[in-house]
Amino acid sequence: MFYLFNRLAIFIILVLLPLPAFSRCAVCYTNGLSGASIAVIVIILSALFLFFANKFIHKFLDKYKF
Repeated sequence: MFYLFNRLAIFIILVLLPLPAFSRCAVCYTNGLSGASIAVIVIILSALFLFFANKFIHKFLDKYKF
């Protein structure tokens, strides 16, 4: 019971306590890149990650016959 109350109290504090944002947007952080080029980079990198993850999962599942 105490564990649940502790987690709930931490969650409420984090949600209700306003914190200043010290981060900058991706376009402001990368000088010279537009938002569209950043989106293309993210799409290509995520497609490559999913491709290699799919290959790894297929090898793993074929090895253990799932």
